[in-house]
Amino acid sequence: MSLKSSARRGREPWARPAVLSPADAPLAALVILGFGLLRTWSLIGGSPTLFIPAQSMLLAAERSAAFGEDVVYAAVLIVLSIVVLRTNRINRKALMVASTAILCLGVGLFLLAPLLGAQAFPLSIAGRVMFASAACIAVLWGEQLCSVGIRASLLVIAGSYALSYIGTLIFVATPPFVVEAAQLLLPALSAGVWFAVVKRAGACDESTADGPLRGRSRTVPYRVFLGVGIFGAALLLTNGLSEGKTGAPDEFLTLYVGLAVSLCIAGIAAFLPRNVDLTFVFRLMLPIIVACTFLVFAIEADQQPYEVAAIGFGWTFFIIFAWEIWCIAAAKTTVPPLAVFSLGSAILSLCTLAAEGLRALAALFSVDSLFIIASICIVSILTSLFLLNEQKVREVVQDQRTLLDRADESACRLCVERMAAEIKLTEREKEIAIRVLQGKDNAAISQELFISKATLYTHLRNMYKKAGVHSRQEFSNLMNRYC
Repeated sequence: MSLKSSARRGREPWARPAVLSPADAPLAALVILGFGLLRTWSLIGGSPTLFIPAQSMLLAAERSAAFGEDVVYAAVLIVLSIVVLRTNRINRKALMVASTAILCLGVGLFLLAPLLGAQAFPLSIAGRVMFASAACIAVLWGEQLCSVGIRASLLVIAGSYALSYIGTLIFVATPPFVVEAAQLLLPALSAGVWFAVVKRAGACDESTADGPLRGRSRTVPYRVFLGVGIFGAALLLTNGLSEGKTGAPDEFLTLYVGLAVSLCIAGIAAFLPRNVDLTFVFRLMLPIIVACTFLVFAIEADQQPYEVAAIGFGWTFFIIFAWEIWCIAAAKTTVPPLAVFSLGSAILSLCTLAAEGLRALAALFSVDSLFIIASICIVSILTSLFLLNEQKVREVVQDQRTLLDRADESACRLCVERMAAEIKLTEREKEIAIRVLQGKDNAAISQELFISKATLYTHLRNMYKKAGVHSRQEFSNLMNRYC
């Protein structure tokens, strides 16, 4: 068909489907805001040079808790994933409220420690509890990343990190009391946005179902998750070697590079006609790690900004890639998304903890930095060959390019009919399921079907019970298995 004939028919042949539909855009904006606020809180607290020690609450926690916070962080995530996998009976809303309250109390304790004369031991315990709460909040937000769908998740993740870098740069220019107030308020604001997302997406509706999850796959790609963890540990170990040359790096440069990378990834995700091929992204990871380690070895101490920029680029690129891998894995399996994100984050935390331990041993025995750099490169290459090779990544993301077009009602109806034949949905429940699969929120579904929200909630609970699931996201994942 010629361009002229296409124009006469009112269509542009070069027009490409948007990553976000107008109906999904507000939800995606809320997720970017809430997750970005949480990441901003982490950046403010973990900065060794941008904020003075009295302001940097998390830095004080790290000094008092040493390796303990990483151990507690990973342990809490592992326990959470086991509980969710076994019963999936966790009340997400109660967990968010409790975690946020504990986190805010911990921040308040650290901020008031000079006035209260608190000792190191209680501060150490508070630091560990605070990190455990932060772990729960992070994976709860991870679960909500799935509410925007795989197609838009990369845009949302990159946008959240861009917002966190912008927020941190803004707080650098503010007075100390503003930073302290931000450390106290950002977790609460993030939790408030989380509840707004849940209300809009209906992603945490509870049911009384006791049956097992249905579907064709209950597996989590542990090997891929382990490969992601090793890559993250390699980058952090490289960063540690860089800091050992001249002390703390120029964090302004790290923030600017991270902001540029996240904005570029968000732009790519927003304007490409199809989902970004994560196998291509993976092919860049190994060269980035090798380049960072080479720069640490080759660049002199007075030229450290170059290696700081490279490491900042590599870490931002990696962490966005890791969250996207977890998000796709959560969408492709009937394992509850909360368990998938918990396992992915726990494995990454354990790998980085192991890297810190190896770094401490290397310092204790005065191991030459050249040997450490060579070891990082060798381990990264072996990881790319056996754990996170292109075939394994492609197995995780292969469905990314063949996602259901949620605007196509006939395709959605076909998926629902296939599932309804197995779990015996009523005609009304089928109509609701079609709209859930299309990503519509409860308000839109109620309006289209001319039913009250209370009636809709009753239908949803019955549908979840028949399907043996406990949330809207799990129900959507199950329907995708029939597409």
